[in-house]
Amino acid sequence: MSDTVPAIATERTQVRLSNKAHTILTQMKEDGYLAEMTDGYRLGIALALSMGVAPGEFPAENKNFIAVSTLDPSGEIAASIRILVDLEGQSVYGYAERLADWGIKEMQDRFRGGFLDVAKLMDEAPALPA
Repeated sequence: MSDTVPAIATERTQVRLSNKAHTILTQMKEDGYLAEMTDGYRLGIALALSMGVAPGEFPAENKNFIAVSTLDPSGEIAASIRILVDLEGQSVYGYAERLADWGIKEMQDRFRGGFLDVAKLMDEAPALPA
């Protein structure tokens, strides 16, 4: 019988944002679509989770964005990801970065030239199996 425990990634204290996603959130805030860029980061995570996305690798060109304690003070984002995703030892906030990056870029694609309808984005998400 083995007493080994699977390795679990060390959790981050800061989450990162790709340079492209940072530019997108900055523009959305300047245009008045977001009160805070953190709102857009959270929305990107929620959109990606609701779409069932398995995000790709995080871009090499990135920057620290915000403290985890500010992004997810109650731990609800981390708990949601852990419930919906088999992290296979990955850092939950490392995965959240990839979700946010995908979701922010997806928002930009859907937003081009018009109104960002958040309710419509969520309505288009596939239904989760019961």
